[in-house]
Amino acid sequence: MHYAIPHLKKAGGGSILVTSGVNGNRTFSTAGASAYSTSKAEQVALMKMADLELGRDNIRVNAICPGAIHTNIDQRTEKRDTEEIEIKLELPEGNPALHGGQGEPVDVADTCLFLASDLSRHVSGVEIYVDGGASLLHWRLSRACSPYTRGELGWGS
Repeated sequence: MHYAIPHLKKAGGGSILVTSGVNGNRTFSTAGASAYSTSKAEQVALMKMADLELGRDNIRVNAICPGAIHTNIDQRTEKRDTEEIEIKLELPEGNPALHGGQGEPVDVADTCLFLASDLSRHVSGVEIYVDGGASLLHWRLSRACSPYTRGELGWGS
């Protein structure tokens, strides 16, 4: 962004895409991922501030938040000692998300193409979740677990 913004200002506008993720924004159940989730939340905060600062220059800034995408991230990620901090998350049977919540890299790429194109000329300052709706289920369940929101969602008393 540091190097791109001056060029975008000279060009009269454009689009900046920040790659974040569902962890730290809508899903908070991955044991041992505090630093990772914090960095994802920071990316969304950076996007929102940049959007506020760059809108007058006709520069759109959005965040893409992928969920479970078929990649080799698990092959490059080492999990250590997570048993002590594991969070038990009970989901309802079945998965209501599109394609079981599993996406492909092309799903993220297509979203990037849309946000970089003129088709999204009035979309700015938002995070777009590319996860088939899977993280929304986690978000609703975490809200339902709170005694302050159970009644609001109509779940339990």
